[in-house]
Amino acid sequence: MGISDKPRLQDVKPFMAAQIVWTTTRVRRLLRRNDLRTALARCRPGGRETTPAPSQDEIVHVGRAVRQIVGRLPGDSRPLVSSLVLIAVLARRGVDASLVIGVREDGGDALAWVEIGDVPALSVRGRFAQLVAL
Repeated sequence: MGISDKPRLQDVKPFMAAQIVWTTTRVRRLLRRNDLRTALARCRPGGRETTPAPSQDEIVHVGRAVRQIVGRLPGDSRPLVSSLVLIAVLARRGVDASLVIGVREDGGDALAWVEIGDVPALSVRGRFAQLVAL
């Protein structure tokens, strides 16, 4: 699957889909019960050895699957939730990712996204000024 290919739900393997659904439920619960830093820390399991980042195509595939499945689930599907789910799914694979929060340069909305080594995991539409990377 290339970066420009449109994702389809049938392209997501059942195990990955189940993992994303379970992780989404967990992330939503974490956000309701904790502050952002605590929720983020619990999305990253401790004691795991990090591995080199997979190819950009693999990251995009996982990111699109997360976006697609989280968007179809009832409940909160804000970019913050999707970003935390993606961080948790990548962390289980040993990939170290950062949560970045920014605001539109024209003074508009805020947005959360995931970066791996200062490169966004998925494209971010518009121009954002980075406020914090966690």
